[in-house]
Amino acid sequence: MQLITLGTWLMLAGPAAARQPSATSVEVLRQKLATRLPDTTRLRLLTTLCYELHNEQPARALRYGGVAVALARTLPADERAPGLLRSLLTLASCYANLSNGPEALSLLSEAQQLARAENNSDALARTYTAQGSIYHERGDSATAWQHYRQALRVVSQSAVTPRTRMKLLGNVGSLYYFRKQYPQAMHFDSLALALARRSSDSTAEATYLSSLATYQLQTGQLSRVKRLLTQALAISRRQHAVRNQADQLVMFAMYYIQNDDPARADVAAREALHLARQSGYLERVLDSYSILAAEAAERSDYRQAYEWNKHYVELNDTLNNRETFRTLAASQVSYETQERARRLRQLTAQNEEQVWHSQVLGGTVAVLAICLLVAVYLHRNLRRSRTALAANNQALEKASVELRGVAASKDRLYAIVAHDLRGPVTAFAGVTSLIDSYIAQNDQVGLARLPALVRQASESLNHLLDNVLNWAVSQTGELDCRPAPLLVSELFAECQALYQTTAAASWQHITMAAPTGLRLMADRNMARTILRNLVGNALKFMPTGGHVHLEAAPDPADPQMVLLSCTDTGPGMQPGTIAALMSGPALPEPEATPRAKGLGLGLALCRAFVHRHGGTLVIQSRPGAGTNVTVSLPAAK
Repeated sequence: MQLITLGTWLMLAGPAAARQPSATSVEVLRQKLATRLPDTTRLRLLTTLCYELHNEQPARALRYGGVAVALARTLPADERAPGLLRSLLTLASCYANLSNGPEALSLLSEAQQLARAENNSDALARTYTAQGSIYHERGDSATAWQHYRQALRVVSQSAVTPRTRMKLLGNVGSLYYFRKQYPQAMHFDSLALALARRSSDSTAEATYLSSLATYQLQTGQLSRVKRLLTQALAISRRQHAVRNQADQLVMFAMYYIQNDDPARADVAAREALHLARQSGYLERVLDSYSILAAEAAERSDYRQAYEWNKHYVELNDTLNNRETFRTLAASQVSYETQERARRLRQLTAQNEEQVWHSQVLGGTVAVLAICLLVAVYLHRNLRRSRTALAANNQALEKASVELRGVAASKDRLYAIVAHDLRGPVTAFAGVTSLIDSYIAQNDQVGLARLPALVRQASESLNHLLDNVLNWAVSQTGELDCRPAPLLVSELFAECQALYQTTAAASWQHITMAAPTGLRLMADRNMARTILRNLVGNALKFMPTGGHVHLEAAPDPADPQMVLLSCTDTGPGMQPGTIAALMSGPALPEPEATPRAKGLGLGLALCRAFVHRHGGTLVIQSRPGAGTNVTVSLPAAK
């Protein structure tokens, strides 16, 4: 049953496997871009190339999408809107595929405003649908439904394309499935299927047939599952869509498992494994390993089950590492793309300025041979140019100092990431050793404890990556602060629920106290990050059986502010450590916190976000007496 649930979720995480971009078509587009083209044509080719790569190679697509958006912003006002709107939507899909939700939502918000200004109902429906999909992926089904509902109000307009309607209907069906409202899920997927058939979109038809089969399998309607999957598989084979076939064969294997037909389940899983390997579809290779391992164990063929499971663990580790490095690479690519766009704009302006100066000086030299008055004018211009050159030299020196600071900050960031990665990676290595040991000793109790260890190490990795991405975005100066009224008790409850499992594993306790109705005027994501880092640091350094207490109250010294405090019973800090954390650079030096398991990236991020809201952050701590961190944020009127 656990295996079926996992497979079902994977099938619902999005449409059936996306079309893999043709290497020939991508190379043709790149060759065209290497020639001299009008800006509008170059923008169209860049956006098309980004779209071709955004599903299979989003990190690579990010480069082209970033350049496309930058180029679109430089076009004249009467030509800008269509190209900018399309490039924003395509670039947002790249960030969404890289799980960079904040950046994707920022781009979609800009595209949404542009779509309203242009009265483009199709683009408006696409932005609402994409926003809902991002929130659904985060598990925020309430916010996802709000965006889907806005899209449903727009999608009935005639200008909305069938593809946009199908995407929205399928996403709404997936949301209802997530809420376990299966009749509604099947209703919306049936509407999407009917629209795909009317539009003669066989790829979409196979997608929604597979989704309906998933819903029927979940509800136990096995008699309909085989018919739906057979139709979907026939379409995929006609199209030679190898990845789609792998998806549907995995579903067939799960269907045969439900029907107690292990022989056919084994055949379907092996065929799915062959096709997934052939197309490089590692996620379905992983599913096939899992099914084959479970079936071998069911047949009491434990040696074969061990071999399949061994392949599963090795591939799963590979996928996890690939996703981690892909996210970090995407962050680096995003930074480099933005820097290149900034330099391009700067060099263009400088070139225009130099051309203008050359024209002025050329005219002055021509007039110099005729009139002494022009010679005096040229002399004055020369003096002005020298003054400007001196000012430019000063600006260049200042920029050099800033660049050296950025380089040093980046080196410290690399040191922090490398240091903080040791713990989770060591934990993963330890788990693999424990697995061999427990299997050799047939220690079932020890094996049962391993998921908690893996989950704790993965949570540490996720928390580190979240901080790194937030820090990278904040340092580019493009992280929008969007204050809104926030209920403090809800923020506390959300943070407590997030860390409850981690705390319980070490017999630690999290309590909270907030006046009813007390609200902040702050950016929701920044407020969450501040609380998450404060509580995470407290739990990290606190011994077993410790206690963390969150408390909120109006600031008695300033009625316009609210005080949020996090108090723990941990080992406390030396005064020198506190001073280094609070008065040092934006990223602390490695030697400033030698005893810590982390080097202060979370606290530095808290300081940046608190200052962004015009608040303050204060640390009170003594060795052996615990730590209290208090932040002040604006109160909602």
